[in-house]
Amino acid sequence: MKIFISHSSRDIDIYNELADALKEKGYTIFNVNEVNVGESVIEKIKFALNDSDILVAIITENFLNSSWAQAELSSAILSTNSIRVLPVVVGDVFIPNFLIQFQYRKVDSTKEITKTVLNDIGQLGMIESDSTLFQKQSTAQSERKDIEEKIALLKEALIDNQLTLVCGAGISRDSSIPDWNELLVNILNETFFDDGSNVPKSKILAEDLLSLMPQSNLILGKYLRLVLKKDFEKVVQKHLYSYYNQDRDFESSMMVQGHEIINYALETNMMKAIVELARPKRRGKRLESIITFNFDDLIECALSKHNIEYCSIWKEGQIYGIDALPIFHVHGFLPNQREIDSPNLVFSEEAYHSQFIDPYSWSNLIQLNTFSTNICLFVGLSLSDPNLRRLLDISWRRNQRCKHYIVMRKEPQKNRTDEIATMLFEQDANSLGLNVIWCSDFSEIPSILSSIAT
Repeated sequence: MKIFISHSSRDIDIYNELADALKEKGYTIFNVNEVNVGESVIEKIKFALNDSDILVAIITENFLNSSWAQAELSSAILSTNSIRVLPVVVGDVFIPNFLIQFQYRKVDSTKEITKTVLNDIGQLGMIESDSTLFQKQSTAQSERKDIEEKIALLKEALIDNQLTLVCGAGISRDSSIPDWNELLVNILNETFFDDGSNVPKSKILAEDLLSLMPQSNLILGKYLRLVLKKDFEKVVQKHLYSYYNQDRDFESSMMVQGHEIINYALETNMMKAIVELARPKRRGKRLESIITFNFDDLIECALSKHNIEYCSIWKEGQIYGIDALPIFHVHGFLPNQREIDSPNLVFSEEAYHSQFIDPYSWSNLIQLNTFSTNICLFVGLSLSDPNLRRLLDISWRRNQRCKHYIVMRKEPQKNRTDEIATMLFEQDANSLGLNVIWCSDFSEIPSILSSIAT
């Protein structure tokens, strides 16, 4: 029987011990070190995988921190359906999503690996065909178990007052706040194309302009700031809350008429879930802090409605009381229907570059310190922000441990391309110190947050 052992190069001692023990039992083990000069390592590995009967994957922290090890293993899983897979998960680490379909063994320490693998492989010739050993399992069931394990750890962090919620634009998708492109289109229409005639093609012109500049919408932000000058923040504020205020006015008028309606602007399921995370608990404390990349004050409005004390921070030098939940607006703050001193909006290209190149900016220091000391839950972000990626990478290099989490929607896995896209995203997230909590729809995210809060 031929066996391929997938492992991190940092776990070479584990590999050697396991390989030697398997060889003593008469098994053939592929050794990447036996590749001759001039031969392609990738081709050799591919041939070995296709020629092997069993793939043993040693899942350690080192493995999850190795992009090469994960790429090697995921390539094997996606390229062949004939190989039997035995993942061995060591300690409190999470099995990668592309392996979650397989039955795996969990051991407390590396000392148990050799004994466990020898025992399982030894049973292979004796087990019945309906045995679950080395067989694929229900993906839905295993994914549910994976989510429950991650939620349990996030609950512990919340009770210990070590949990920070990091919010992106996705948390506002149901709160009548326009997304980035829509906000730019609306401001462009008013600034350049609004001649008072309400001609429909005006909006099309603005959208066309955006489509011609996909490389950086921040460039458009720069010119809008230049053209609007002192009115820039007022115009952004107007269009940021235009739909939100229309919904609120509609609610007020309906309440006057005595009708019961839902306040979609303030009481979305997402905002309710964030409120519950922020609410102090008897068993422990609450969120340690909130970091948001959004300009709006939706979270503040929701907390105010439930009498939860908070403090909005958007510039250097601001302080907050020990009982107040700090909400750090690291891209600036633009509250609804009131003006504040120096909103510091990261709306244009030069503002973003200034933040990116200044390692001692208050927002960079807040993020880096939080990522290095707290357990962070990322919601509503895509991981495309270069500055955020840089800060996460620095934090990960410092502690070499995946201790953060990001909730992401998984696209339906209709073909191999979808599987590869999902796999690549998860591996990228792992390399930045993030464990992925997958959901099938955005509507599930508030339930996940609520599960952590209860």
